Amino acid sequence: MATLTLMEVSEMRVKLKSLEKQIVSGQLSLFERCEIEDEILELKEQLGDFERSVRDDSGECINCSG
Repeated sequence: MATLTLMEVSEMRVKLKSLEKQIVSGQLSLFERCEIEDEILELKEQLGDFERSVRDDSGECINCSG
């Protein structure tokens, strides 16, 4: 993972908050909401707040819905 500058992290957190507000607003179509939630997860992953590949003791992905 590349090292981010403080400014980059700050910008990403501002964008994340903005996207989360859009989700809460309830004014998005299902497709738009899915796209924004994907973008939110990508930002969280870059910030280290979410890791897609985390697995529990049974080998199952704990962040997967399937």
